[in-house]
Amino acid sequence: MSADSRALRIETNAQGVVAVHGAITFYNATDALRAAPQTSHDARLDVDLSALADADSVSLAVLIAWVAQARARGADLRYLNAPQGLRNLAHLSDVDGLLGL
Repeated sequence: MSADSRALRIETNAQGVVAVHGAITFYNATDALRAAPQTSHDARLDVDLSALADADSVSLAVLIAWVAQARARGADLRYLNAPQGLRNLAHLSDVDGLLGL
């Protein structure tokens, strides 16, 4: 996988779904936390993880933080199309229910 395909990009499509592209790593986790999908009070936001690369414990920690930030605003953040590796890690860490995976 090239470095460009691993670079983190977070984009919102015309339907309002946030798509995460690339990898969330130790090196860009702070930027990923700052780029958390924004929701307003009582809103629901879908985040598509189908293009998330190389999910690991750092990725999982950032995704948990995003959920916590959304809940603190009274919003609902829902993850869609999570890669199987992330699902497995979330299950082993007993946070799959928290993330809705």
